[in-house]
Amino acid sequence: MEAKPGSNSSISDHHQPRSFRRRIETPAAAETLPEEIIEQILLNLPVRSLLKFTSVSKSWRSLISSNRFIEAHLEFSRKDPNFTHYRTISTFSPPRNGGVKHCSLPSLFNGNGLATDAVDVDFPFDFSEKSVRVMGSCNGLVCIVTHEAHLLILLNPSTRKFKKLPDVCDRLMNTIICAFKYGFGFVESTRDYKVLLVCCVFRRDSSRCETMVKVYSLTTNSWRRIEFVVEDRYGFDVSGIFVSGKLHWCKIVKPESNSTFGIDTFDLGSEVWGNVTQPPSCVESGFYVSQSLGVVDGCLCVFYDHPRIGVDVWVMKEYGVSESWAKIVTVPDIHLPLISYPSNHKPSLCVGPKGRILFVFGSIVLIYNPRNNKFTCPDMKNFGGFLRSHVYYESLVPLV
Repeated sequence: MEAKPGSNSSISDHHQPRSFRRRIETPAAAETLPEEIIEQILLNLPVRSLLKFTSVSKSWRSLISSNRFIEAHLEFSRKDPNFTHYRTISTFSPPRNGGVKHCSLPSLFNGNGLATDAVDVDFPFDFSEKSVRVMGSCNGLVCIVTHEAHLLILLNPSTRKFKKLPDVCDRLMNTIICAFKYGFGFVESTRDYKVLLVCCVFRRDSSRCETMVKVYSLTTNSWRRIEFVVEDRYGFDVSGIFVSGKLHWCKIVKPESNSTFGIDTFDLGSEVWGNVTQPPSCVESGFYVSQSLGVVDGCLCVFYDHPRIGVDVWVMKEYGVSESWAKIVTVPDIHLPLISYPSNHKPSLCVGPKGRILFVFGSIVLIYNPRNNKFTCPDMKNFGGFLRSHVYYESLVPLV
């Protein structure tokens, strides 16, 4: 049956039971539910649905937009054991369209032979001809930097809101900026998001190079230069790992001839440099060839790569307590002939359901199951070799 001109009814309305049509035509009936029940239902929903539901009523819009609800939804998403609202975000070399893609984390763990779609991140800028990198993620926000730190952006991929950071090179004319350390995180005490950038500044007029360190504050929307006290030319990690209010980087310490590894830190709240003690047993053994950092269940973890053996994963269960380091698993060595850099294990992205570990191997994503000691490779569409991947969870956190 075709709807009459001027009628507000749809074709589907004429096939619905009368009582069901009344509920659709009277959304105020939902107000008979207790507010606590409505809020609990909304907390389970993805961000895209919540953004649509802000149009249901003024009361729903007020609830979903409130700081209390945003923080409750963030905490619910972060602690969800099924990782329902978790996603991966990966950067690619140009000329791949979009430069950055994301996909659902549960679909990778629970694919059951079905392919997972990787979707281009909807950017307000054209990155098709530029090299971009995700420098970090925190509370559903990601920080993206283009080649040579010419453009930095804070982005909420879930709400599609973004903020272009002020030019970090302001007032530095006739210079070349080359970033070699950066990081992004959150200061709990001041509710502020900060970006750290450590650069080499080359002045064309004098051929002189100096180290410049700047910190960006979202609250003030400005950069501020600070003192750089870590005189370490052997650091090789670029993007800092954010845990417990601090950024962390691996470094190489060279006392005379022997090379050992260490962990530098930067406290985003106090803006003080420091370090973290490594697992004593690993430092004493000294037969690993490289180390890298990651986050497992909100804890700082270190990956020690042993040639032809595998990668030991150590977790600091209580931050700052060296005695709390514990080895949780050894991911066995794997050699796949079609993977670039076959011995290059990179940090774990996530420990998912049933203890399975999602991690980067060369330029692909693999899942390792410690229960049966087997690897699986998720089938992903619109996805190829990438530069770097991060895990974030959906949030309503605004960029104001």
